[in-house]
Amino acid sequence: MSYDGEFDQSRLDQLAAQYLTTSIEEGNVFFQSYSEDNRLDLARWRIEGAGHDVLKASGFKYHLHELLDILFIYRAQHNQLNASQCVVKICNRRLAIEWLQKNEFEVLWE
Repeated sequence: MSYDGEFDQSRLDQLAAQYLTTSIEEGNVFFQSYSEDNRLDLARWRIEGAGHDVLKASGFKYHLHELLDILFIYRAQHNQLNASQCVVKICNRRLAIEWLQKNEFEVLWE
């Protein structure tokens, strides 16, 4: 099976349609894997206001973590660059993902 370059965003769009039914403050969620099996190991949420609590209570946070775990594994299986660190950007009712080089990720993580 070949790598689908639109898989990440299409799954994020599905998750946003399911959970982001009202406008949420903007924010970023940082994800990183440092394990050999490229599973999700770390997550840091940076969202303004009460948005984090709303997303956690709705189940969105749990499902986003599950999805990112799948995406990490998928990218590693297909030998994609920067498969171990990314930022998911939340902007109102939309999600966008950016896969980053390790040094770029570390700068944003701080």
